[in-house]
Amino acid sequence: MATLLDDDFESLQQRLLPESTYRVHGEARAGITLEPYSPVVGAKVRGLRINGTDVVPGEVRQFLNESLSRHGFLAFEPGTVSAADFAHLVQLFGHSEYMGTPYTPVAEESSNVNTIDSEVKKTRMNFIWHIDQAFRPEPPRFTVLFGKKVPSFGGDTLFCNAQAAYDLLDPLFAQYLETLYVAQDVETMGFLTLAYREEKELARQKARFPWIRTPLIRVHPETGKKQIYVNELYTQRILGLSRVASQNILGILFDLIKSPEVLTRFQWEEGSVLVWDNRVVQHRGVGDYGSGHRVLLRAVVE
Repeated sequence: MATLLDDDFESLQQRLLPESTYRVHGEARAGITLEPYSPVVGAKVRGLRINGTDVVPGEVRQFLNESLSRHGFLAFEPGTVSAADFAHLVQLFGHSEYMGTPYTPVAEESSNVNTIDSEVKKTRMNFIWHIDQAFRPEPPRFTVLFGKKVPSFGGDTLFCNAQAAYDLLDPLFAQYLETLYVAQDVETMGFLTLAYREEKELARQKARFPWIRTPLIRVHPETGKKQIYVNELYTQRILGLSRVASQNILGILFDLIKSPEVLTRFQWEEGSVLVWDNRVVQHRGVGDYGSGHRVLLRAVVE
């Protein structure tokens, strides 16, 4: 006699990511080669060098932007670009604007870039899982980082593919989550309070960014894929639910976003460059470099 185990073996176990979707292969175009960084998120870019005086062919720009949508982030090998030419690399993905706080001032290399210096930036919000500026109705499309100075050990960045996290959800649970909305608030973990110590400026910044309502499950505007759209740094609560229900569901989703199946870890070298699709890739730094000195250049692309 057939047993439940025989008839429905897969339904008794946790879900796995579909191999056909997340086991990607390398590709090449216009002299540029892409190699998968991990099975679930990221790709390494080989064969590109940026000089501020050179014009990058349109075919290369198109290939990089299309690849970014597919892979979530692109990692450029050290030597691809200098700190002085970092802004030229950023322009391959769109227009950047300065977005910083007193702890992340304008970079000397470009007025559209800010510096993240571990000896200056004393806030630790970057060690919490987040989407950059998720408290805005339309967060930046892409974030770009350049490793100007890196510690001798530690200081990696973790990345999560929030579309892959959605694919691990039970379908019926996912269907329920798609009916829910959340409050995204810049002050959920005290971001502004820690960044702005002068009372009047703090009040001004808080007035600029009231909390917003977003779907808990969001659809990527270009790929059409669904993703979990909550993060530990800015998501305050699920609207319309009790605090207990909201906290428990968010806890499940936060744990899923941290699961090894949807993560990869990037190890910095001096001169490394990363660009990621901020609309789908969540990230957090790892504060394990002690008194080591780390300086990154950052650009955000609207």
